[in-house]
Formats: sequence, C-alpha cells, structure tokens
Amino acid sequence: MSSQKVFRLAAAIVIGLTLATLLLLQSFSSVLMRKNPALAVQLLPVNGLAQEQLAARQFMGGVKEASDITPSARTAASMATAAFGNDPLSPKAHAILALAENDAAKRQGILEAATRLNRRDLLLQGLVLEGQVERRDYSGTLETLDAIMRVHPEQKANFFPILTRALEDDSALSALSGILDRKAEWQEEFLKYAASQPDALANLAELRLLRGAVDPEVDARLIRGLVAAGSIETAYRIFEKANGVAQQERSTSQWHRTFAPFDWRLEDQAAFRAQPDPNSNALEIFVRSGKGGVLAERWLQNPNAPLTVTLAHSIEPAAQIKDVRMQFSCATSAEPYYERALRIRTDSFDVPSPPAACKFVKIAIYARSWSGSSDIRGTIDRLDIKTPQPTR
Repeated sequence: MSSQKVFRLAAAIVIGLTLATLLLLQSFSSVLMRKNPALAVQLLPVNGLAQEQLAARQFMGGVKEASDITPSARTAASMATAAFGNDPLSPKAHAILALAENDAAKRQGILEAATRLNRRDLLLQGLVLEGQVERRDYSGTLETLDAIMRVHPEQKANFFPILTRALEDDSALSALSGILDRKAEWQEEFLKYAASQPDALANLAELRLLRGAVDPEVDARLIRGLVAAGSIETAYRIFEKANGVAQQERSTSQWHRTFAPFDWRLEDQAAFRAQPDPNSNALEIFVRSGKGGVLAERWLQNPNAPLTVTLAHSIEPAAQIKDVRMQFSCATSAEPYYERALRIRTDSFDVPSPPAACKFVKIAIYARSWSGSSDIRGTIDRLDIKTPQPTR
C-alpha cells in the first residue's frame, strides 16, 4: 500500500473517530442538558440548550424575592448570551437578557423579537404578560394569558394574580369584558378566583353591570363574593340586573335559590335540612332530635314599612310546632327585631317596620328539636311576604 493511501486511510479513521466522538459528546450532552447542564456544557461547549438551562438555573437560584430578579438576571446574563450565540432560538436566554436590561424600550424589543420565535415558553410568556399589564395593554394581556393557560393550565395560581391586578384598573374594564363569557376553561377558574379577591371585586362587579345577560353562575358567584366583602348594595344591584325584575316581584314562596342571600339559602344536612318539594311550591323540612338553627333565610331590601306575612304549613308533631319560628332581623345583626312562633293553623300577621338603620332585612325560618324530643318534619305549604315598593 502506498504511503499516500496509508495517509488517506489514517486521515479517514481520525476524522471518523473525531465525528464519532463529537456525536457521542453531543448525545451525552443532550441527555445531561436538563439533569446536569454544567457537565453538558463541559462536554460540548457549543450546546446552546444546555447553556440556556444553566443560565436559567443561575437566574432562578438567585431569586428569593422580587428585588432579586434584576441582579440575578445580570449574574446569569453572560451564560444567557453564550446560549443565545449558540442557539438563537433559546427562549429562556431571551427572557433572562430582557430581565437584565434596564432600558424599557430595549427590554420590550428583546421580548417582541423572542415572542416571534417562541410563544410557548413559560418564563418568556410571563414576562410578556407583566409588560402588557404595566403598559395597560389589556387586550394583549387577555390574549397572552389565554395562550399561557391553554399550554400550562397548572400555572393558574401564578398568573391569575397578574390579571387580577389588571382588573383593579378602571381603564381595563372594556378590554377584559370577554372574561364573563367563560369561553375558555381557565376563564371559569379565574372568575372563581377573582370573586374571592376584595381588591378586584368592585371592578369585576362594574364589569358585569356594563353587560346584559351573563351566565347565572357568574352572577351568583359575584353576589356571594360581594356580600362576604361587605358590599351588599353592589351585590343587590347585580341581583336586580340578573333578574330583570324588582325583588318584590320575585315570589317568596317559590323558594328560588339561585342568587342567595337575596334568594333563599337553604340548609342541606342529613339531620337538618330544608328542600323544595319538586311536585309543588312547598318547602320540606326535617330536624332530627337534638338539632336546631336557621333552616332557611332570605334578605329583602328594607321596605321602610310593615310587612304582611301569611304562612300555612303541615308540620308535625303538633306539640313542637311552637319550636318553629319566623325571625326578622337586620341582615348584619344576629338578634331579631321581631320573632313569631308558628301556629297550628294558617297564620297571617304583621311585622313592624324594620329599624331605619337596616339596609336589608333578613327573614329566617328557625327550628329546633330538643334532645329527647321527636324529630320535626313536614312542609311549609305557603309563605307570602307582602312588601310595599321601597322608597328611594
């Protein structure tokens, strides 16, 4: 074999071994990229994805509170720059470089360029979302959050507070009104979350009041949240909007429960319950021996006048009917200003005008079966509460 052929053969073997070694290193580097990015970079210094992971770990490891974000991003910026140089599509490298940038315009430019390349990375999309809220780009905020929630629904606890912050801005209402349509599953979850956040409730309520009809469950959730937060009058406005009629036109004896407390709230325990009879307008009640409390309650807007009540029932045993009572109190007070035990026969009676300080009157059906007594059971067949139109 000539020396030239030997040289070519040796060169081919060396090149083959070099390529094989590089491929092996690349393979090992890819395997180690997430588990041990530092070793992956040592094996293959041009592994941009491993450098991106290493930069992300450096960044996240330095963040304990919000004030750490920018300094930590600057610490990781050199590795992020290397990752970007070897893999210009690396989204986390873009995100870290954006966080390290002081100039708002430059930061925005980095993010815009990055999102044209990748719309799925969580860190990158989170930065985009924060920037949109800061710039009051609420249409963009909704679009970005929708993209995040479709890919990462498990991250709602991290991103819902950002949208809640947007809801606190009056100028966001028109852009965010589509949330009430609940077209996406995450919007349903967000409404549950926002209805429990006092700072967002006021604008969420105003958002609803700007709309026509919405899903009754949205109204019910808002009403509950507002009442719990003490915004009872706003809750009542939503109740009126949801019904399309004044409360006085909504019969007390039909046991509507959709919009409690302005509709009926009924107890639903095995040993202590009130439930509508599906075949009539009656309310079935059951109180086991030793149990007692409020079986049903409803709030009415103060009519500033006496109430006329007519009540018919079929409750047993007769000796314990006196332990079932109608109570009338201010909605925010535990003590009734008027109370009356049920009679054996149909009863009609007048209730004095509520105290002027009462904005709303709580009407309650109270029952107790004392220990050692029989269970109380039966139906309230009729409950009419007539109120004049309230003066405004």
